[in-house]
Amino acid sequence: MRKKGFFTSVLMLLAMVPGNLHAKAKAKKITKNKTSLAHKGTKHSTKKRTSSASSSGMYSTTKNNRSPIVTKKMNELRKYHEKVLHSGTPAQKKKVFAQKKLLASYNNWKGTKYAWGGDSKRGIDCSALTRRVYREVYHKELPRVSTQQVKLGRKVATKNLQPGDILFFKPGGRTNHTTVYVGNSLFINASSSKGVVMSSLKSPYWKKYYKYSVRINKNT
Repeated sequence: MRKKGFFTSVLMLLAMVPGNLHAKAKAKKITKNKTSLAHKGTKHSTKKRTSSASSSGMYSTTKNNRSPIVTKKMNELRKYHEKVLHSGTPAQKKKVFAQKKLLASYNNWKGTKYAWGGDSKRGIDCSALTRRVYREVYHKELPRVSTQQVKLGRKVATKNLQPGDILFFKPGGRTNHTTVYVGNSLFINASSSKGVVMSSLKSPYWKKYYKYSVRINKNT
């Protein structure tokens, strides 16, 4: 009887082993799948956040304004602002705040179509945009015409440009063109082909037609 009971117990244990092994393998597979899904979700979330950060906000550009140069310079400017606001000197932070005010004005007009003689969200030209930016950021009124605007300031070397300086261009066979400098080679520009965009002095086109820059006293 004892032997019979012993063999019966052994047979029952052997019958249970495959089931236990199958249950453990299934549990392990479920855990692995959950981990894999969680990892994929994290990657997707991170990618989504990165993409969102580059296509929205103060440092964003319109679809027709995403040239490699402008995108690179805007990203550099954003990173510089983050660094300065975290551990910069008072002078550096003051400059960043000045640039952010200009970026806010740029975002207000970004994407507005170009219109010769225009001075509204329905359409705007270069000198009207320069005047609007100065009105919004510095509460200062500028003349309506480009050539009159640059006469108000003193010329400054390109290497000494500061936020708010007015850049003067003379494209071949075209009228005078003014823009407002932000920083890191970037300037707010009412382009006749793209509307209100952010452009860069590193661009071959703007580098070719750039003439000089002026600094206007913004406190009067």
